[in-house]
Amino acid sequence: MSGSNIYGSEDPWANGWTNDETPDHGSTTTPFNSVYLTPSQILTNGDDSEEESDGTNDFKFDEAKIPASYKQLYTELKDQLVSGNDFERLILDKLVAHHNFSGYQRTRIVNTIFDQNLANFTHPSNFFQSLGMVALELDLAGTGDYVTLQFKIADLPDIPKDIMHFLVETDSSEAKTFIDPLTSQLAESGIDDDTAWGPGQLKEPLLAETVSPNQSTNTPIEEPAAFTELKKYINDYRDMFRPLYDGKQIIFIKEVPEKEGLIFKHINYAITHQINLGMNSPAGLKKVLRRYSDFVWLLEFLLKKYPFRVIPGLPPKKFNVGASPDSQFLQRRRRGLYRFLNQIIKHPVLRKDPVVITFLSVPTDLVSWRKQAQIDYSLEFKGIKISPHFMNKIWPAIGEDFMKKWHKTEQSLPKIIEVWTKLVILIERYEKRQQQIAYDNNKFVEMLGRFQDLNNDLYPHLEEKDSAISANNHDDFSAIDNSLNTVSEFFTNSSQAIVDETFAINTSVLEKFKNFLDYLYSLVELFERHKRLSTNTISQLQNRIRDGEAKFNRLSDEDADIKGSDLAKMKQSIINDKQEMFQQLNKDWLIKERCLQEYLMFQETQYLLSEMWIDWSRGRTKFHGKLSSLYDTMDTVIQNDMPLSR
Repeated sequence: MSGSNIYGSEDPWANGWTNDETPDHGSTTTPFNSVYLTPSQILTNGDDSEEESDGTNDFKFDEAKIPASYKQLYTELKDQLVSGNDFERLILDKLVAHHNFSGYQRTRIVNTIFDQNLANFTHPSNFFQSLGMVALELDLAGTGDYVTLQFKIADLPDIPKDIMHFLVETDSSEAKTFIDPLTSQLAESGIDDDTAWGPGQLKEPLLAETVSPNQSTNTPIEEPAAFTELKKYINDYRDMFRPLYDGKQIIFIKEVPEKEGLIFKHINYAITHQINLGMNSPAGLKKVLRRYSDFVWLLEFLLKKYPFRVIPGLPPKKFNVGASPDSQFLQRRRRGLYRFLNQIIKHPVLRKDPVVITFLSVPTDLVSWRKQAQIDYSLEFKGIKISPHFMNKIWPAIGEDFMKKWHKTEQSLPKIIEVWTKLVILIERYEKRQQQIAYDNNKFVEMLGRFQDLNNDLYPHLEEKDSAISANNHDDFSAIDNSLNTVSEFFTNSSQAIVDETFAINTSVLEKFKNFLDYLYSLVELFERHKRLSTNTISQLQNRIRDGEAKFNRLSDEDADIKGSDLAKMKQSIINDKQEMFQQLNKDWLIKERCLQEYLMFQETQYLLSEMWIDWSRGRTKFHGKLSSLYDTMDTVIQNDMPLSR
């Protein structure tokens, strides 16, 4: 292995697969040269070890009843068909790419192929049976299984012509250079092979970043993505996310009058919006009523289904334990719920979830709906296989750099949150000070009014018959008194301007600062969930498989009296462990991919900084311009009208 190992100690998803130790996530120093059978061998090992098995099942096709499209496909593809991996690449992956199959349908057929021992496609019967299940699934979703295949074997549907067109298209570069690291050695190993358990140790290409010695040297691995391709990959994900607070997608939320329950009162929230949430969302204005507990359930659902996504948090149910809800508390909670919903609908994946669409658009009681609906809480990538393009090209090019930045971000986030929290506090203090200035300005008006009520006693100037003193003061102090009215008017107008500014700060600027803080906390939660949920048992499975392999080989060679059924059970146990290892490894890669996607999309939140400070600057400039105009008006009047001497 050349160069630095991107799967070394700096890999936050490192499995710590060693021979002797329990995995220590995040601090592994294992060089990842595999000493166990690779995931690409998992689904075939054991089937080739029995002498009576020739790599196919006992089923025989009636040649006359094989649809013509099956024969045409076999003729076109037979030179490229060897293992189950080839069938996936040449048939199933293309169906998924053209949206004829979902990831779940693809996975179900793959599992059936291996369960029924059909993975060796050098036998035409295996290919025809596998293609028959594909045709059944295309004809009617859910029928592409082995039992239905047996019932309809004499009347299998043809492959539609439009699908045949892209299935028979050949991509020479793909056929010659493409390697799926998870299954590239699928047809090359068995329990008795000379692999990691024997003298010839087999390297795992997915972990060691190299080609297995058993692979043909004429088949090169794809080169890591070039900078331009990598930049496009990054920009494609960043373009999906537009987090700006003043975007077009706006949700309105307000409290509705309290409802009396049997024991407690509760507050409903009216949510209104005109957001187009996808094909399953009704058009036009949508209004739903939701309780705080409904928001809690939605958050719990999202955390279960999308644990490796950046998911916003909720405001607390109560800010002070035992305190009764007051207007300030309700306002803070409502605004927190507003930020929660807006962050969800700006996320390109979360906003498309059927549960989120229902929450925002179906005007029904959510508790009743939950009792009737069949809600899928499974992980978002259940039934999905990691993209070979991501493993072969994207990750080798970006993985090491990403992991370093992921670690730095994780280490710096607490300090960043501390700094930003203090900035939020400073904004709040600025708002409070402006409120106090507005209050003081009103006091200025009040005190000046009182002074004017009394100033005639101090400076007699009102007309009094036969009063030389009043007559002497009349003109000058009348001008002074009128100018004091101008000063009072200034304080009244400036107080209103300050009130308007504090309202803008409270409802716009401060919310933008808190919105950014919410994103920071959401990222912290993602780091914590990743540490907690990305664990696996691959090290234990590795040891168990190694021990099982050794015991199987020993009993097969030495114990002539052992029952064949016992050996079969032992072999099946080994195969089950290998399949479990394959699933865990696939999940590990999917977690990497999701976290990379979220990290890339999170970079778009940098524009929230621009948005909030532009808002701050524009608002303060407008306010101070208005205040300056008031000062100029007052100054012009009093400069001209207030006498300084007789």
